[in-house]
Amino acid sequence: MDILEEYRGQSDQTICIVGTIILSTKICMVDGKFSLYEKDEILKTFPTKDPKKKETILDIIDKASKDKNDITYHAERIKRFIDPKHEKFLDFIIATLIKFAKADHHFDEKEKKLIFKVIDIFDGHKDPTLFEKIKKKLRFN
Repeated sequence: MDILEEYRGQSDQTICIVGTIILSTKICMVDGKFSLYEKDEILKTFPTKDPKKKETILDIIDKASKDKNDITYHAERIKRFIDPKHEKFLDFIIATLIKFAKADHHFDEKEKKLIFKVIDIFDGHKDPTLFEKIKKKLRFN
C-alpha cells in the first residue's frame, strides 16, 4: 500500500509532514546508505515528546526506506494531495530536502538532480520565479 494512502483523510499539514519525511528519507538514501545520523536528523526536524508520534515518524521512515517507488512518484502524490492554496507547504518540503541533501556535508549531483525533479513537479501551480531562484542557487554549488 502507498505510504501516503494511510494519511489520505488527514489535513494538508499532516500530508506535508508525512510527505517531507518520505522524500527526506529517499534523498538521504541516494548514496546507497541511510545512516543513523541521517535518521536522527529527520527526527530532530520533527521533534516530539509524544512516544506514539515518534513511533509514527519512525514507522514512516522505515516504510519509506523499504519503498520501491522513487522520489518523483512520491512528489507527484504529495502535490495531488495538498491543496494549491497551501503552496508554502511545498516550499517547506523543498527547503527540507536541500537541508538533508547537505546533512552529510556532501551535496551530491544525484541529490541535486532529484531536488530539481521535485521542484519541476511542484512548479506546476507556483510562481516559477521562486523555484528558478532555488535552482540557480543550487547550481552555484
